[in-house]
Parts: sequence; structure tokens; C-alpha cells
Amino acid sequence: MPRTHVLEAIPAQLWRLVKLARHRVLMFDYDGTLAPFRVERQEARPTPGAVDLLRRIGAAGGTTVAIITGRPLAEVERLIDGLPATYIGEHGWERRMPDGSLVQRPLSVPTKKALESAERSAQALGFGELLERKRTSVVLHTRSLPAEAALSVQESCAAVWRTLAGGEKVIVDHIVGGIEVRAWGCNKGTAALSLLSHAPPGSIGVYVGDDATDEDAFDAVREWGFGIRVGERNGPTQAMGSLTSCESVPVFLKEWLMLTCGDDLVAGC
Repeated sequence: MPRTHVLEAIPAQLWRLVKLARHRVLMFDYDGTLAPFRVERQEARPTPGAVDLLRRIGAAGGTTVAIITGRPLAEVERLIDGLPATYIGEHGWERRMPDGSLVQRPLSVPTKKALESAERSAQALGFGELLERKRTSVVLHTRSLPAEAALSVQESCAAVWRTLAGGEKVIVDHIVGGIEVRAWGCNKGTAALSLLSHAPPGSIGVYVGDDATDEDAFDAVREWGFGIRVGERNGPTQAMGSLTSCESVPVFLKEWLMLTCGDDLVAGC
């Protein structure tokens, strides 16, 4: 597919600011953005070429590369295989520090109890095999089910989980391929803002994601730069540009690399 067609929904102003900015913060979601979705989540590997391009961008200087994901960091770091980047996991509840240490924000006792109740209630409904329990959330994955069955299961689970929400304990989000109940207080938007608030003066921020949980980040970066949505989304979005699929991401990254580092670093990509 021609490069100009792949990038036609990226605002021209983004490229102007990327080229002129004193510094850039380039943030990526993982599933559905860097990596296509897989029913077996541990098989969700990055789109060919994407990690190498991110590595080149980070090594060239002038751009902070960050991965902000709902996954636990141990999972996504293994799948990405050693990409030097800033890693923020579980929607901002954990972060890999420059010295390699993992910092996890503590959960309140009411939040822990709400998550335990969410897991028990979903198991009582017979959804145990579809559940993923993380430290700060419980996810019901329905990607393996037929569309009608998936919707029915999600609605049943959401009805129960919403009774647990509120009171600054947990929130319930529909996500691509499922539904999630997660700890209140951190999201991808607060994670993005934490990075941007420590960036050098004059930095531009760009967040690339695909899911409903990425909308918080799209909104957060609007005053700093741009949100870029990957794939189709039904309903409104805070993103200011879009890419059609994960396969478009390497084209986007090549353009970024060319504008910030020159043609020599893009050669051979």
C-alpha cells in the first residue's frame, strides 16, 4: 500500500511539529497497536519491523519512547524482547524505572476487596475460563466466542461488576474483545501525563492506541500534541488522527524516523 495512503489520516500539523520540536515523547499501547490481537494472548507478537524502528528512534536521541499498556509489565517486556523504552503497565499502576527496578503503586483495601468480589462473581456465573486476574484488574476475555455469545457474556458480567463500581474503588470498561473491572485512580491518561510533565520544555507528545482505555490518553495529550487511533472505532474519539491497522504502524514509524533523524537511518527498513 502506498505510504501516502497509509498516512492520509495523520494530520499534517503533527509531522510539522514532530520535525520542529525540541523533544518528543512517543507513547504506544501494545495489544491492537504494536501487536495484532491473538486469542492466545501470549502469542501476540509485535508487527514485523515495529520494534526495530522504535529502537532506532530511541537510539537516535530526541525522542522518548514509552510503552503504556494494560498488561503486567513482565508480560509485555517478554513479548517485545528487550526494546529500550520507558515501560508503564496495568494502566499506570506499575512502572519500570531506569535502574531496572519495578515500582508498583499500592491498592487500597476496599479496592482489593472489590476486585476479589468481581473475580468471584464472574466465576459464579460460569465465566472462570474466560477470566484473567491481574494485580489491579480482572478481565473477561471473549475473543474466542462467537459474536452474539460474546456480547451476551459481556452484558451479564458487566451488570454484576457495575454494582461494585463507584466510591473510588473500581471502574468497569468495555475493551476490544472483552470487559474489564480495574482499580480506580490510574489510567493511560494519567500515565501519559506523568511522562509529559517530566519531559523537557517544548516537548510534543504523541500517543498511539486502539482501545476504549486509550481514550483517556488521547484526551490527556491534546494540549501536548496528538492522539492517533489504530483501527476502526465505533463512536466518538478524542484522537486527532488514525491508522487503519497494526500493519500501518511501521509506515508511521518510518516517517517519524525520517523527519527526526534523516534518510540514512531509514535506509534498509
